[in-house]
Amino acid sequence: MEQLEQAEEKLKEASRLVREAVDLSLEVMCRDVKPNQEVACLWEDFLGDFLRYIQMKGKEKKRNLFAAISFNRVWRRI
Repeated sequence: MEQLEQAEEKLKEASRLVREAVDLSLEVMCRDVKPNQEVACLWEDFLGDFLRYIQMKGKEKKRNLFAAISFNRVWRRI
């Protein structure tokens, strides 16, 4: 259970950091239209890297994290 608690704490920390990045990104976009594409590229790079990492580690460990996550439940919580 200790590892599960550690994972929960790391996800909470990651969520806080991602929210800060969202706030900063939107501030930049609201101030000036010019960097909108740059901000979008930053997010595309981040999300692509994140999803590739999940996929790579899943193959390495022979476990599919994507299959375990119900994206329907995720979207319903929005």
